[in-house]
Formats: sequence, C-alpha cells, structure tokens
Amino acid sequence: MNVNSANSMQGMINQMRIMASQSQTQAPGLNGVNQTEGVSSFGEALSSSLKSVNETQMTAKNMAEAYDRGVDIPLADVMLSMQKSSMAYQATLQVRNKVLSAYQDIMKMPV
Repeated sequence: MNVNSANSMQGMINQMRIMASQSQTQAPGLNGVNQTEGVSSFGEALSSSLKSVNETQMTAKNMAEAYDRGVDIPLADVMLSMQKSSMAYQATLQVRNKVLSAYQDIMKMPV
C-alpha cells in the first residue's frame, strides 16, 4: 500500500472535518467576514481536494500498470489503491452533485 495515498486521503478527511466545524461556528454571524477570503480559501480547498483525488487515481493507475508489467507488487495493494481511488472519485462526484443541486435550488428561488 502506498503511504502517500493513505496520507493524502487522511489529509482530505481531516480537511473536510475542519471545514465542517468551521462552518458550524461561523454560520450564525457573518458580520465582519471578508468575502474574498472565503472565496479564495474555498477555491484552494476545492483545488487541493481535486489534486488529491487525481493523485490517488494516478497512483492506482501506476500500481496497476506496474503489476501488469510483472513488478513485485502484491495484488492486495493494487486492489486497495484502486478501491481508494474509486471511493475518492465517488465522494467527489457526490459533492459535485450536492453543490449543483444547491445551486439549482438557489436559482429557482423567487427574488
């Protein structure tokens, strides 16, 4: 199993927990919030999450190709990296769907 992919997944989970706790503490009062900071930090978090998912997918692809070439990599490690990649992609897809749904709901609201 690749240590970097495990660390990146754990980092992404920790980042999501931090963002969830921040949203609960910051939601009641928005006075004094700098809007550009929120946008840039959200953009950075989104970008880093997508990069992490991409790295996980590339690691799984490289491990599968190495296994196919005959490199001494246990099949279990290859399968675990492929499952981690799949789960990271599915989680990203679900987040995208929720964000899209929320956007559509907001656009349907009367002004």
